Amino acid sequence: MMKKFPGYIGLCLLIMAILAGCTETQPSEQPVVKETDTSNTITVAVDGSTFLPDATKSIKRDFSEGLTLKKALLNSGLVDFTADGKRIQSVGEVSLDSSLSWAVKLNGKDIDPQNWGMELHAKDEVIIYVKAADSKGEGVAYQTTLLKISGGNIMPDLNRQYAGVYIQECTVRDVLKSSGIVRMSENNKYVVSVENVVPRMNQRWVIMVNDKELMENGLDMKLNPRDAVKLQLTAS
Repeated sequence: MMKKFPGYIGLCLLIMAILAGCTETQPSEQPVVKETDTSNTITVAVDGSTFLPDATKSIKRDFSEGLTLKKALLNSGLVDFTADGKRIQSVGEVSLDSSLSWAVKLNGKDIDPQNWGMELHAKDEVIIYVKAADSKGEGVAYQTTLLKISGGNIMPDLNRQYAGVYIQECTVRDVLKSSGIVRMSENNKYVVSVENVVPRMNQRWVIMVNDKELMENGLDMKLNPRDAVKLQLTAS
């Protein structure tokens, strides 16, 4: 037994040395955890809901100290304001008629336009959504009609959409006249101009509903909720 004792001590010392070595190197082996980009960003989302379901999208933008809600809306690349800067004129390529308006929520709370100068914090969530202009609260389900404007191959940069509350028994002509951007002939039988664009002699505005061209007298066609009326500039 006495002869084996030194060997036993040597074995213990070896094990202790190995353990000590592992302890010394352990900290350097731990991965360095860094904050992800999402910890210093804000989210700007468009919620089309039942009004404009195809307009729903979400983007992230870098957060910086002093960033205001209005600046975040501008930086999103989605929002255009009216000339006085007090209202949202359009989001993406979508504008609203007088029956609807763009509204803004910050972290789930409605923010009035006069408070859009408030500063944001990292991880804040801004939501742009559509509501009826006369709505006094949420929970009211509205249906819409959509008017699309396309310059086609003649004016490829002309692409706009206008949404409005659906009115029962409304016709194609009703939607065109209420849009505020379509000028009809005196007898209301054809389109003279759209957004002040008057077709040349070899051009015309083609009227479609749900991508199907209207035949003669099609302006009297009654629409259903969420029908899409389209005006496209084409060569005649």
